[in-house]
Amino acid sequence: MKQDFKILSAPLQGYTGHVWRSTHARIFGGIDCYYSPFMRMKGGSLMSRDVHDVQPENNNGYNFVPQVLAGTIDDTVAMVLYLKSLGYNRVDLNMGCPFPPIARHAKGSGILCYPQRVEALFKRLASIDGLKYSIKMRLGYNSADDWRRILPLIPIIAPMHIAIHPRTGIQQYSGDVDITQFLNILQSTTYPVIYNGDIARREDIVPLMQRFDEMPGSNIAGVMIGRALVANPAMLTPEKADRDHYRTFHDAIYAQYRKELTGGSVQLLNAMKAFWNMYLPQSDRKCRKRIGKAHTIAQYELATAQLFELLP
Repeated sequence: MKQDFKILSAPLQGYTGHVWRSTHARIFGGIDCYYSPFMRMKGGSLMSRDVHDVQPENNNGYNFVPQVLAGTIDDTVAMVLYLKSLGYNRVDLNMGCPFPPIARHAKGSGILCYPQRVEALFKRLASIDGLKYSIKMRLGYNSADDWRRILPLIPIIAPMHIAIHPRTGIQQYSGDVDITQFLNILQSTTYPVIYNGDIARREDIVPLMQRFDEMPGSNIAGVMIGRALVANPAMLTPEKADRDHYRTFHDAIYAQYRKELTGGSVQLLNAMKAFWNMYLPQSDRKCRKRIGKAHTIAQYELATAQLFELLP
């Protein structure tokens, strides 16, 4: 089995912003490259939160690739050109977001239903000098066979890799991943392929890579981990899976949010409650409930202190 496969951090909207990325890289590590949640356009303008997230000064100290939501040509090109103006020479294209408010407008995984739109978008992006691309996509939106009409278009932009989440958009994150279709993709492209989806434990990675690498002509290049890594940031560095590291990670994110968020205690509490929606899901249930009900900073800090004291 190849030993040089990559482990990438999947972008999760609302979770893996630059505060999370920089803190994870510093405290836990184990990731070869981090990807930003996708940039979006609203009313013809870049969203200020997304702009802040991709600023180079916010992404120092680790390998980082910004991601844009694949949609209309004008919007996608505007975002890509903005990133180029910041000095980036590589952009990841999100063709996998499954959420209906996005997909029903032929964005994210929704664009996979329209190969002609994909072709036109790829041709326009390929005409921009000095940029390389990677792609994150699903099998399709409605059909697990949509990829068969998209894959022949991939050479237009000659991506550095294709990250595949082997579900359809309408599945979102329910149901089983379709390993058979993933293996079909592996045999249908010469470009490096990244596997993404339902990797829950560090111990799952090597058996998966071994299985994929055994395919004739396999070009498996690595794995991309999302929800499991957000839930347990020590997933790839088990020697750091202890109370002190988990508390340090939380405290660093909390301190950075206190600096950056300008909406007072309500905004800060909302941000941290969202953080706890996925963080350490096996931690004490009663403490997690108190965190969710906290109305003041003092209540929040007391609940989190009690939770960390109960960790091994």
